[in-house]
Amino acid sequence: MYHDIAEQLIQDILAGKYPVKLPTEQVLMNRYQASRNTIRKALDVIFAHGLVRRVQGSGYYVIDHSEQSSAVLNMSIGFDQTAMVKGGPLKSKVVKFALIPATAALARRGNVAVGDPVYQVVRLRYLKGQLYDLEESYFPQIIVPHLSAEIAAGSIFTYLRNTYDMVGSTTENYIQSRPLPAEYADLMTTSGKGDLLCLDGINYLASGKVFNFSRTYFVYPGLTLYYHTTGIDLDQ
Repeated sequence: MYHDIAEQLIQDILAGKYPVKLPTEQVLMNRYQASRNTIRKALDVIFAHGLVRRVQGSGYYVIDHSEQSSAVLNMSIGFDQTAMVKGGPLKSKVVKFALIPATAALARRGNVAVGDPVYQVVRLRYLKGQLYDLEESYFPQIIVPHLSAEIAAGSIFTYLRNTYDMVGSTTENYIQSRPLPAEYADLMTTSGKGDLLCLDGINYLASGKVFNFSRTYFVYPGLTLYYHTTGIDLDQ
């Protein structure tokens, strides 16, 4: 339950509903009809995602990114960035959907076996009507039994949680500059010259199994990447 509360609060923060501070624990307990322990778990998730700072004895204050950029991608949120972008949620248009055998290249990227069936989903995603990115993602069928183009047009991660009680445990992100593959050139409003900001991500379940891996090419102007860290040792 705390995951659902955390997701709703995160979306509210990104939508600007809480510009300065989150409501108190008691207010949230009443609003969601949840225990204090559940609310605190939800708040821990939000804190870990770098959206708020904790002030002892005062509460949770929303971190304002407006001075950095009007388009902030929070890299502290390892899962479902469709709904976790400031100004979002992103709107998706599925341009390719297929069940394919994993090639050697895909097997290396996704830590799966060559030949394993994987769902391939290619989506254009838009922020406030403007092209934001092209995302090429894969879901091993042995982990995700069913997926469709209709499901992929929305939040795949929400579908996985609601249908299979599947929640990501850890993620690995690799930021790099890469040229856009020629097969996608006609889909993107770029000249086709030079590299784009690219994010490779691998998402794991608590069991250590990969349930999704992806490569995303960003084209939104003024995009800022944000990281949040905790536990800094000032003695080092």
